[in-house]
Amino acid sequence: MKKGQALTKAEKRERMKRVVEKLKAVYPKALCSLEYEGDGWKLLVMGRLSAQCTDERVNLVCRELFRQLPTAEAMANAPLEQIEELIKSCGLYKMKAKNIRDASLRLVRDYGGVVPASMEELLKFEGVGRKIANLLLGDLYHLPAIVADTHCMRICGRLGMYKAGEKNPLKTEKIMSELVEPSEQSDLCHRLVLFGREYCKAQGSRCDECPLNTDCSFEGNDGIRFQRLTKDRNGECLDLVWSVFSVFEVPDFPEEGVLEYKRIIEQTKRQENIVFYGATHRGRVVGVMGMREGNHIGYFYVNPQYHRRGIGKRLFALMRKDYCVQEFTVNACPYGVPVYERLGFVKTDTQQNVNGVIFIPMKFKES
Repeated sequence: MKKGQALTKAEKRERMKRVVEKLKAVYPKALCSLEYEGDGWKLLVMGRLSAQCTDERVNLVCRELFRQLPTAEAMANAPLEQIEELIKSCGLYKMKAKNIRDASLRLVRDYGGVVPASMEELLKFEGVGRKIANLLLGDLYHLPAIVADTHCMRICGRLGMYKAGEKNPLKTEKIMSELVEPSEQSDLCHRLVLFGREYCKAQGSRCDECPLNTDCSFEGNDGIRFQRLTKDRNGECLDLVWSVFSVFEVPDFPEEGVLEYKRIIEQTKRQENIVFYGATHRGRVVGVMGMREGNHIGYFYVNPQYHRRGIGKRLFALMRKDYCVQEFTVNACPYGVPVYERLGFVKTDTQQNVNGVIFIPMKFKES
């Protein structure tokens, strides 16, 4: 698949398989963020209270709520004013108080206090939509269930499962239920919540540190995406390298270094043993850091229009996951030297060997 093309359904399924396994490794325990203590009625109540409210706030509020009203029967018979006061900080408290009292009454009266195990029956409960119903089905009965909350909708859109920015929970649920193995759906949604809070935030996403980076279609909050690029994009990377390199003057080398440098350039042209870490904007490569395997020589090039966006620093942080800075040589240009200087590795006035990293400063050719 070329960059910019939509994934096929088969490719989406394969990507989601990888995502599931990666998130399992990061979050081995797929626990619900709501502390319902295995009680279906409590999860029913907490699910309703979580609308437009954080799970942390719901957990805090429900400690006192369940202390005063510990059973569905107690909730069903409680004065509405008491419930309103107890849940006031959750927002929309008047409607929520009525919903959880009426739902508790229905649970006791029609279901003997046992939360039903079907979507059709759950949707009869006051204040329960498909999101809460799926949460109940997945957590209580381990049934296939996509909980299309804000984290799920945001992250799956960024992963390329549908158009990023999708806000329709029903559409998200339908699409994802066809792409994720039924046995993995409920746990995946819990992991997406954890992942969304830690990495894939609505704003300030940690894209360059993200464990799903290579399976993501999102280009960051600033429109720039950072990842280790696949070999089929080497041509684009080298196009950028040569276009930028052409406006710089290669410094003088000691005689013994000239042949080695030429050899490196020729091997790079032939794309031998090279791995590129790239910054892309709207599908176009605008910055690269390339590593030649074996002798560990790195190249950093960035389109001059993007040189003030911290690309070098972010690519360097990504690359350091795979390479030890003590063990490779970096040919840094253009703007590469100032970037690395800010990282504390080198001064720009002369060629130096600092912490095992050799930098070769370059300057613009005389016009």
